[in-house]
Amino acid sequence: MIERSIFENPPKKYRVNPMMHGWPADLKMAMEALNDFGYGGAVTNVPFADGFTSNPDNLKKFGEILDTMDEAGLSYWIYDEMGYPSGQGGGLTLDGHPEYTAKGFYMHRRIAYEPVHARYRLDDESDKIIWAAKYPVETPGIHESYVQFDQMIPVPFTETELECDLAAKEVLYVFCVKDAYEGTHSTHNVSSFRKNINIMDKRAVRRFIDMCFEPIVKTIPDAYSRALNVFTDEPSLHVAYVREYETWNYALAPWVDGLFEEFEKLYGVSILPGLPLIFEGGTNAYPIRIQFYKLVGKLIAEAWSGQLAQWCEAHGGGFSGHYLLEENISHHVKQYGDFIPVLRAASYPGIDILNCYPEIYTYNTAKIPQMAVRKNGSNGMMVEICPFSLVEEFKKDPLNNMTCVMGLLYLGGVRVTHSYFQANFSDWRGGVLGRTGGYTNEEETNWFNEYTGRLGAVLDGLDNKCSTFIYYGIEDAQAKTVPMYSGGWNTGDNVAESVTGALMTTVYEAGRDFYYVDTEDLREALDTLETTGTPSISGNPVKEIFVPALDVMYREAVLALQKLAEAGVTVRVMNRMPMYAAETGEPMNLTLPAATLEEIRSIVTADETFPVPAVGGLVLRGRFEKDGKTIWMLVNKSRSDAVIGYHGADGEIWNPSDGSVVSVRSGADITVPAMRAVFVVS
Repeated sequence: MIERSIFENPPKKYRVNPMMHGWPADLKMAMEALNDFGYGGAVTNVPFADGFTSNPDNLKKFGEILDTMDEAGLSYWIYDEMGYPSGQGGGLTLDGHPEYTAKGFYMHRRIAYEPVHARYRLDDESDKIIWAAKYPVETPGIHESYVQFDQMIPVPFTETELECDLAAKEVLYVFCVKDAYEGTHSTHNVSSFRKNINIMDKRAVRRFIDMCFEPIVKTIPDAYSRALNVFTDEPSLHVAYVREYETWNYALAPWVDGLFEEFEKLYGVSILPGLPLIFEGGTNAYPIRIQFYKLVGKLIAEAWSGQLAQWCEAHGGGFSGHYLLEENISHHVKQYGDFIPVLRAASYPGIDILNCYPEIYTYNTAKIPQMAVRKNGSNGMMVEICPFSLVEEFKKDPLNNMTCVMGLLYLGGVRVTHSYFQANFSDWRGGVLGRTGGYTNEEETNWFNEYTGRLGAVLDGLDNKCSTFIYYGIEDAQAKTVPMYSGGWNTGDNVAESVTGALMTTVYEAGRDFYYVDTEDLREALDTLETTGTPSISGNPVKEIFVPALDVMYREAVLALQKLAEAGVTVRVMNRMPMYAAETGEPMNLTLPAATLEEIRSIVTADETFPVPAVGGLVLRGRFEKDGKTIWMLVNKSRSDAVIGYHGADGEIWNPSDGSVVSVRSGADITVPAMRAVFVVS
């Protein structure tokens, strides 16, 4: 266990780092303020003004900032961008290289029921035609028409036009590329209206490195080796529209030059005959969409997070930061194709949290990215806390709201915190820094930093120990994702989103910690069952696996679950079986035990250590192990104190609110203060 002196006064490395995009003229005084307020360091950047990293004066100033932080004993992360989303470099990356802009491709469809001569001309918003083909259409009934995708007839085209004859009952598809920009995250943020780079394109990301990373190294050779990590900010594909009140002319799928060739290289077949199925079709479209979006994720993992991690590590540092809408399975597909591989390719996984109000906090913000932490064996993840949702309610009790959410984040795998939950330095030393705004004064900020630091000190190097798992059905979302002409962050028929959320909330709030798992993990469980006689995933014994009521699921995963159930694992599918196999799109005639949410709740509430639910509030919990000790983390999400009966071994209660340690005996009641966490060590 950690020493009590460390728990009472946690080192700076466990404390919060504010996001500092600008500094006062007196750098030494600014660092003194950070130390007086109890911060551990900061996330900082090359000054934004007058050319960003292309300005030698900015680079010189950045060196002064880093040196002054070192002298003050403060660590730093390097923020890689001028504003956000990362990749644009304040316009430097795309200057003279428009070919590196984020791209999407769209489909034009024309069907003939009598012979016609078809003409198509590219419009001035688009770059080029990339493919064209026609197919026969069967009309077996008066209400139906089915495209025969196995009978593709390529149509000759130039980059800008084509002509062809269509026979009766033939359909023409033309596919074109354009910039992914209008109506997307590019134009709906508070930073700029700049276009962004294509994060699937290695050349684009390499230019971002050349324009924003290399100049720093040339001026400050050890900047990255002294940094703890690089902080990236919300790169994404920019093909999904984000406002439901806007309708656009193009429904876009992600594009990068060479995409068709990469598909054939990975899967051994051409995507071209089934290309329309990225945009339309029924269950027959599911397999190719899943393959397509898995490829997109692979390309982003290689071009963006993988390439940047390799560069940063080669210069003595590491690459981290956060992505976009981590809590939404639908956006794991829309923004990244396949989210977990993108996260795993970074040096250190990261997330952000806008819902810093306990009642709207989404557990999946940390629990889904925790898959990457578990699979990589990394020491937790970074979080950027941004209290930007339900702001007026948040402001009524900001310190307690943020403290409660911090407990939930650390319970879910966070170990490093960066913050836009800013302190107010206005009264520090009589106001020498001027009016700064913010949420907390010096005393409150010190307390918050100590509280967060104690969470980090106890949990440093530890991962959650649990035997309950929930299936992460990304394939359901991939199968159903089709480009749309309008947007909204949470629109579309996404069964995976809603049913997974209901199942996860039921299990978690019943007091059972869990990990999300995928098909790869189920393979591991079967392998360990065969080799050791006990199924395990990432070293955790498998006792329970719960599956949302997905429409689409890998047949391989269902077969693995059947074998695990036969071996004694408690397997339950929420309400009903998945209907279609992800590999083929065909109906699955496989069965697993089904259960309602209430039946699942009854399974997970049985607990020897905490056999009775908390009284007076909602307490979530997780178990950890260290130096032969069992550590329970209890987090009270409620605005009133909660009492929970403890039936574990005699031990101690470590309270991060004040650094105190008191004894606790088996059979005693433990009070978990409102919106706070405590540790029970035995």
